[in-house]
Amino acid sequence: MTPLLENLTQVWKGVGLIQRVVLLAVLLACIGAVALLVGWARQPEMALLYSDLEPEQASKIVETVSDEGIPYELRAGGTSVYVPRQQVYSLRLRMASDGLPDGSHTGYRILDEEKMGASPFSQRVNFTRAVEGELARTIELMEGVSSARVHVVRPESPVFAGEQRQASATVAVRLHPGRQLTSGNVAAVVHLVAGSVEGLSPSNVVVVDAHGNLLTQDDDTGLARGANTLLDYQTQVESYLSGKAEDMLTTVLGPNRASVRVSASVNNSSVSETVESYDPEARVLAREEIESSQRRPGGEGGQGDGDSREENIVTEYKVGRTIREHNELPGRIESLSVAAFVDLSPPQAVDDYEGEGDAVAAEPLISLEDAEQVIRNALGLEPDAAIKVVNMPFHGRDEAEMLPPDDDPGMIPLILEIARRSSLGILVIGALVALKMFTGKSKSKTAALEGAGEQNQLPGDSEEDPEQLRRRITRALQDNPDEVKRLFLSWVKAEEGG
Repeated sequence: MTPLLENLTQVWKGVGLIQRVVLLAVLLACIGAVALLVGWARQPEMALLYSDLEPEQASKIVETVSDEGIPYELRAGGTSVYVPRQQVYSLRLRMASDGLPDGSHTGYRILDEEKMGASPFSQRVNFTRAVEGELARTIELMEGVSSARVHVVRPESPVFAGEQRQASATVAVRLHPGRQLTSGNVAAVVHLVAGSVEGLSPSNVVVVDAHGNLLTQDDDTGLARGANTLLDYQTQVESYLSGKAEDMLTTVLGPNRASVRVSASVNNSSVSETVESYDPEARVLAREEIESSQRRPGGEGGQGDGDSREENIVTEYKVGRTIREHNELPGRIESLSVAAFVDLSPPQAVDDYEGEGDAVAAEPLISLEDAEQVIRNALGLEPDAAIKVVNMPFHGRDEAEMLPPDDDPGMIPLILEIARRSSLGILVIGALVALKMFTGKSKSKTAALEGAGEQNQLPGDSEEDPEQLRRRITRALQDNPDEVKRLFLSWVKAEEGG
């Protein structure tokens, strides 16, 4: 340890002011980089505990985590809580035992907290609030719904039976970005609420979204309701047919190498027709009557064998009539038009090289005519149907794009990564500068020692000129006075010993 300190002291005394400042700056930068790296190494890896939390829920969870002495981070505007990865599952179990996150809808738990001796009015209000909370939690389970609020109005029981009023309800939903409720989803919400509240009719349920748009329609606006239904039907038909054709092409070409879009023309009109036709030639027996009479020539009292018998047949026919009823419901597909982009080139055909020559020529997997015929047969298109298929190479997706995005990356991970790499660079540069300085001083010390070693002889033994010898001693004293002093002491001891 002492030689190292002596070398450092000699280096420090031998450098100038600028070199000392640079050396101090490099030393401080190295110490800061090491401290930063040690801090990052000791920092635990954070993982998502809960996301999409309300402020009240987030505050309760953070308070519980901080009481346990566990580090945490708040991201996404305070709606997401991150904790060390190895403690995520244990914390979730602990939170569940404490009833966290309790959610913004209390539900039937409000009945467990009801005080003794509550008035009938309070009990009735609490029960309505419990039903509203449970309905809201159920609606939030639907795909695309971020949050929901339910308001139920249950009129009081009237004194007279003729004054009975019906219950009503309003549902407000907040959807995830880019999501939309179809008419079928809205109808499901309406019937869910109506079936959960006694005396509530589906016609008295209103559904609105967070933007103030009315999602339910009145009974007298059947045209608008039908238009929404037919539009959804057309979208489903086009999506189904597009997916059907893409599946056929994906089997041969591979994934992400075919894009098919179908435009369907759907008949939105409803036709009801009744045809009644008559055929005079096709007679149908309707009624037949036979009248018979018998006469006696001798009168009633006479006798004779000349009795006569008469029969009269009356026949009625009806003309043949045919009644035909024809009902044509909306939704019939009248025509289809198809547009498709396909990548028929074999995978990696362009990147295959032989030595330093040109690219290897590769035949397409299938011809463009075959791809068009496959689409026609898969969709059942008529010969005169409009179809356009274009062969074009697709842009490959980067592997980084296929990875799921982080919950809330932002710019912080990028800045931390840049700082981490910069700190490593600072350490390397500092080590190189220090090595260069120590190497330079070592070389100068070696040269001085060699110069002084040449003087490591008695002045009387030297064959050089005295003037030249004096200059060499002077230069040695300037370069390394300590070493010259040691040499002189050795000379003195040698003279005494001699």
